[in-house]
Amino acid sequence: MPEKSAYFFKCFSHQSRNELLRLLQENGEMSVEALAESIDISASTVSRHLSLLKMQGIVELRTESPSHYYSVNSEAIIEGFRDFLGFLSIKDPSYSPGSDEANAASASKV
Repeated sequence: MPEKSAYFFKCFSHQSRNELLRLLQENGEMSVEALAESIDISASTVSRHLSLLKMQGIVELRTESPSHYYSVNSEAIIEGFRDFLGFLSIKDPSYSPGSDEANAASASKV
């Protein structure tokens, strides 16, 4: 696996980071403090998780002193998964999200 993909997927290996991403996706831009309150962990722990996500481009940061506001960068997430699928040579044009028949045909080819 390319090193870039390994770091990308490491971002999803912790439950708190996944919860932070879910909250950001549902609520849009949120401050570190609001995120910390929402999942009941310290702001410094939230900041560390968000820093890792930011290094991979998964979240974007906007600073409005003294607060930091984060949002999900959906395009970076999609691109990360596409890169990994390309690495695996998974390029099935019949795959169509939401189509059970196409997904089943796709899965049987892998």
